[in-house]
Order: sequence, then structure tokens, then C-alpha cells
Amino acid sequence: MKIRKAVAALALSATLSLAACGTSTTDTAAGSSDTSTSSSAAAGFGGGGLPGGGQGGPGGSVDVSSVTTEEELVALVQDAYGDPSLDLHRGHQPVQDVLDEVLGITHEELHVRMEAGQGLAEVAEDLGVDPQELIDGMVAKYAVAIDTLLADGTITQEEADQYLADLETAFEFRVTWDGEEATPTYSGLDA
Repeated sequence: MKIRKAVAALALSATLSLAACGTSTTDTAAGSSDTSTSSSAAAGFGGGGLPGGGQGGPGGSVDVSSVTTEEELVALVQDAYGDPSLDLHRGHQPVQDVLDEVLGITHEELHVRMEAGQGLAEVAEDLGVDPQELIDGMVAKYAVAIDTLLADGTITQEEADQYLADLETAFEFRVTWDGEEATPTYSGLDA
């Protein structure tokens, strides 16, 4: 009886954790669960409740590859800091493919490690991965938006370089977050 309660509690914990990062669980006939990414979370960057429409915000998701304004780019950099309401998790749906590739563990294993108190940097180090690899991968994924705005003349090369540096700072914060420091507010280059 105690084992059943422990398994049920663990399953509930995993379900709640997965729901926090945009995945859902569905019981199958055999009683196991299957995880899948929700289409709204997979479509864009998320987790920030962004005023311009990041996941959880009033306007829905924005696809990184469809950023067309500097305002959306500012929201994208803010999103790179992660959602502080999700604690160590910080919402990794928009960069899950980078995490999977660099860390080489399942999404569920990442959750188990985070629930045990490991942040992304600690998970990486525990697996023998330099945390900078995570930062670089995340920056590369989001830098598509900077490249797009540079190519269409919305921003200059100097501005693009600054946005890229700001994006790296944001992802460094996210990967190395100590669980205590307040998440900075990013207002763009003029701030």
C-alpha cells in the first residue's frame, strides 16, 4: 500500500512538472503515460508571460523565426532569462531541443534532477558537459531573430552585436541561476 501511494505521488509530481513546461500526460489503456508537447508551447518562445504575447501572456506565442520588430526582439531577450515563477525549471520548452542535444538526457530525467535541486549548470556539470555549451546552443537558437532583423535593415550591425551580447547574458543567467537572484527586466538597447 505504501509503495502504491509513493508511486502515485511521484506520478502526480511528474505530471505537474511536465504541465509547467508545456507538456501534457495522457493515460493509455495499459496505465502508462505518454508525454507530448503542446502545439502552442512548441510554436514559439514561452514561459515568460510576456506583455507582447509570450507563452502564458495575453497574446499567445511568438515563433522565434517570425520575429519582425525590435519590440518582439526585446521580448525574446527577456524570455531568455526564463520564468522565475517556475523556480529552477524556469521554463525550458522553447529550448528543449538544445537541452536534449547538449545534455543527452530525457526531459523527465531533467525534471527529476531539477526537483532534486540542480539548476541547468549543475545538471550539465554532473553529466560532464560544460554549461557554456548550453548557453551557446540557446543563443544560437534565438539568434535567428537577430539575424532576421539585421538582414531586413530593422537594426544595425552594432545593434545586432549588442542584442547578441544581451541574449548571451540572459541565457547565462538562466543556466547559472542560483535560485535567489531576481530576474532582470530587459527593456532593450535604449534603456
